[in-house]
Amino acid sequence: MNDLITRTLNRIDEHHNPDLPLDGDLTLPFYDGLSLANLPGTVTQLLGAPAFGRPPLDRSLLESLGGPYKKVVFLLVDALGYNLLTDLMEKVPGLVWNELKEKGVFAPITSVCPSTTASALTTLWTGAAPACHGIIGYEMWAKEFGVIMNNILHSPAMARGDVGGLVRMGFNPHEFLNRPLLGTHLLENGIQPTAFIHYSIAHSGLSVMQMENVDLKPYVDEADLSISLADFLNGRAGERDYTYVYYSDVDTLMHRFSAGDERVGLQFTAFSDLFRRGFLDRLSPEVAQETILILAADHGSKLTMIDPHYDLANYPELKSYLVMSPTCEHRLTFFYTKPGKAEELRDYIERTWPGEFLLMDSQAALQAGLFGNGTIKEQAPDRVGDLIAVARGGAYFWWAPTINHMLGRHGGLSREEMLVPFLAVPLGK
Repeated sequence: MNDLITRTLNRIDEHHNPDLPLDGDLTLPFYDGLSLANLPGTVTQLLGAPAFGRPPLDRSLLESLGGPYKKVVFLLVDALGYNLLTDLMEKVPGLVWNELKEKGVFAPITSVCPSTTASALTTLWTGAAPACHGIIGYEMWAKEFGVIMNNILHSPAMARGDVGGLVRMGFNPHEFLNRPLLGTHLLENGIQPTAFIHYSIAHSGLSVMQMENVDLKPYVDEADLSISLADFLNGRAGERDYTYVYYSDVDTLMHRFSAGDERVGLQFTAFSDLFRRGFLDRLSPEVAQETILILAADHGSKLTMIDPHYDLANYPELKSYLVMSPTCEHRLTFFYTKPGKAEELRDYIERTWPGEFLLMDSQAALQAGLFGNGTIKEQAPDRVGDLIAVARGGAYFWWAPTINHMLGRHGGLSREEMLVPFLAVPLGK
């Protein structure tokens, strides 16, 4: 392990907040220089553009990269946690990322809290932590609409087969987020923002909300993505570009089989080979000279066995403490309690699942900076509930009215979920 990785891991491990007493394998997001929240500022710095959002990553990760560059290609591989990537790099020596890390910078950083796609990707497009942009979790109580919403589908959380249904309630994704966006900022400063996203989600509510003024390039599969990306950039030699690439198959397989399953490794290895052959090998020397590539992930994942012990349908007494269904994530759960019932709920959870969850007062955690520091969004206190249950080990809560089929999950604060890779390499080397 090189010195930069060791130093960075030590800093993350030693990062504490006296108002957030975590223990065991739980890891705090490092919003001040070693987290996803610092990547938009890193992108603008590498492009020589005016600052945006939080300050860039710590100088130790950026000082050797030089710049500015005319082009940044940001490859976001959903659920490619730092532990998963380093494990695959060790098992598959020919993986292109082994070669690239020797030419650039490679180190772990942290995700945000909750460590989940809707919150993390919104951070990458707003430069703000979840408490500040307000998209807190996969499912979220939206008091203004009187509904628990799915932050990916933009529909009521309990609706089956409904996508974008909140529009019927007057929901407008741009007005709901109401934040300055990275794409607009770059465009206003002479940099073309472009996003390559799978055609099935290219025009989803979440994409539309985050990517205003961004040129969307839907792709069909890995071969289409890699070749189209190279052709696009080769046709823009000398132009200033921010090109965002989102790839989600690792996350899809991880949820069903867990990150350690050979299907996940095989899929990412195949993707990496196509990315090398279709993009890296086809990029013209002229364009490569003006381009820096960043590889990162929104979160990692944790193996969680399917176990009725965690199915809240088997604990009807729990409902007597609550005013509505839990929200957020299976591994970082927000509970909304009846008046005067918070302590009784805490006692019930500790008796029923002893030692399996760290319980925190939601409002205290919000104020202490668990979800980010800065100006907290006005609606954030309503969105985090009264009591937070942070899963330890392989624990989780399941409350969906469907069969539990997930062996891999995220959203919590374990090292596996929180540590994500930052790999940055100038392609002209």
